[in-house]
Amino acid sequence: MAADDLGGVAGVNVYSSLHPKKLFISGLSKIQTEPQVELRRAELERAFRKYGGDLGAVVTVPTNTTFAFVEVENERMADVALNEMSNKYRLNRARRSKHEALQEEREAAEKAKGKRKDDSKGWD
Repeated sequence: MAADDLGGVAGVNVYSSLHPKKLFISGLSKIQTEPQVELRRAELERAFRKYGGDLGAVVTVPTNTTFAFVEVENERMADVALNEMSNKYRLNRARRSKHEALQEEREAAEKAKGKRKDDSKGWD
């Protein structure tokens, strides 16, 4: 096993790729009640609305934590949000878990498989 290969180590399940559209916001005050969660979600949705496209930004706020996740429209808007909002919030790109990466790979494979079936329908 190579020195930097931690794939076989128990408890290490981090996929090394950055999430293209999701931002990690840290250093927030700790919240514990559902009304506080809703208030923080609304605050972050307002702050990141212009980066989320037509539907706005998708905000995930776990209870009893000091962080949140914001998913924006595309990778370009994530870069713009990082540049413009870094003076107000402590922002970083969110990392994809191995589970998320596998789900995305599976969805892409199913989409490609479905497209190939559609392409072959006219050949009968």
